[in-house]
Amino acid sequence: MAAEEIKSNGTQFEGKEDYVKDLFTEIASYYDEMNEIMSLKMIQGWHEKMMVLAGDISGKKCADIGTGTGEIAYLLARNAGPEGEVVGIDITPEMLKYAELKMKDRNLPKDVRFEVGDALNLQYPDESFYVVTSGYMLRNVTDVQQAINEFYRVLEHGGKAVIAEMATPDNRVIRYFYNIYMKHRVQKIGRKYDKGKSIDGHGPAYDWLVNSIKGFPHGEVMAEKFRKAGFKTVKVYSKTFGAMNIYEAYKE
Repeated sequence: MAAEEIKSNGTQFEGKEDYVKDLFTEIASYYDEMNEIMSLKMIQGWHEKMMVLAGDISGKKCADIGTGTGEIAYLLARNAGPEGEVVGIDITPEMLKYAELKMKDRNLPKDVRFEVGDALNLQYPDESFYVVTSGYMLRNVTDVQQAINEFYRVLEHGGKAVIAEMATPDNRVIRYFYNIYMKHRVQKIGRKYDKGKSIDGHGPAYDWLVNSIKGFPHGEVMAEKFRKAGFKTVKVYSKTFGAMNIYEAYKE
């Protein structure tokens, strides 16, 4: 088990929603580059694994929640094909601006429709999508359980959620080297971009994006949240020595 306390709802504080929105507005232009660094350049492999788990989505309607600059949504669009439909939803307009710009060069069979929206209150009826994906969003919301409840609500029966989120490795030896990398590599490089600038009276962007992983629920603790939302079958795939988990959850 990890030495640190698991925080059931992640790290919460007053004004978090505005802070997160302003933070991602600040970092949108270099978000993709820093994701490569934080993931040890493994992020594309994680996304490909998500698509394998999503299965055959040809002609299906899919949603990527907390889509950011659109990388997972683009993969969904390729797999859904010209008869499918993919919507990418994010709370930060600036991130979606970059998603729209990048999409012009992706040669997709059908464009993703990007929309501003709140993961805790999705503006879609029940059972709107066959697959819901999300990458690295849950630790940024103010209510983790409510976000998962919304994943479940908007999914069709027979559909699934495929959700990726960072974690602190449980193995203490791996955790030791992981913490060194995050502190002395990721935060230092991040400082070149965020300049140590305080956002809304809170810490700089990459202080939050690193520290928000500490104690964030993962593995079976997170899987239980999916079960609480109504998912009957939940599988957990631990990647990169436990630094990232993918949750595959079926709605029967």
